[in-house]
Amino acid sequence: MNPSRNPSSVRPGFSLVEVTLAIGIVGVAILSLVGILGSTFQQVDEIMQTNRALSGVTRLIGALDNPRSIVFVDSTSEQSPQNSKYLLEAPVADTSGVDLTAGNPAASNFDIIYRLLQKARDNGDNAVWLYVYERKIVAPDSDKTGDTTFALFSNPSMMEVALCSGKDLTINAAFGRNIIGTPMRVRLSLSKLLVGQRTEIDSTTFEPKTTKVAAAPWASSPIPVQPSGYALAYLPVVAEFFPHDYSPYASYKTKTEAPLLVQNIVLSR
Repeated sequence: MNPSRNPSSVRPGFSLVEVTLAIGIVGVAILSLVGILGSTFQQVDEIMQTNRALSGVTRLIGALDNPRSIVFVDSTSEQSPQNSKYLLEAPVADTSGVDLTAGNPAASNFDIIYRLLQKARDNGDNAVWLYVYERKIVAPDSDKTGDTTFALFSNPSMMEVALCSGKDLTINAAFGRNIIGTPMRVRLSLSKLLVGQRTEIDSTTFEPKTTKVAAAPWASSPIPVQPSGYALAYLPVVAEFFPHDYSPYASYKTKTEAPLLVQNIVLSR
């Protein structure tokens, strides 16, 4: 005779259907969590890049007010930390497309930045491209951690605005300037606020000509070649900030991408 079993001690196991359902529910929950985390990380990255662009706006405005502080990165010495040329030291036949041949050390800050922007039209290919980035300041004696190693992460840093030869900020230039983080690529163009304005001075009457600036985009520059012939007391420009991934100018000049930040800047004479 078989002994009787206590019903309460019998523990039936899970069926295959129940196990499959449980695994499915857990999998869906994990996938949802991964999706939320992915979008969160993307939002954090976008916020960090936007904050970097906001910091760059302040530095860019300062550089446009004092264009002598804009660094010129020469492609022949990109990796050299001693590459300390500035805007007015750019070669006459510079491949960046900027005409500074009429510039001179005695020119006013407005005249310098005017010549920088005179050929800029309202599209990416003809705009002036500048770069805003943070760089570590390295002194060759006190900042060494070895014979050839510098303590870049312990040194003070500064924001810098640069015009690059060939319009490209390359990896070699990043090494030479000790750039940290993601640089900002800035497309600087003349503002559409010029539309309808009388921008040219009549050389005979010394009064603004009656001809008004036509609607953008412009086939040629809407402002005179020389700042002495410019009739307005201000120059409106638009700065569009993009994260720079060290891609060459040929690939990004016509690239369709939304800027992180768009800033209207008015430069006074």
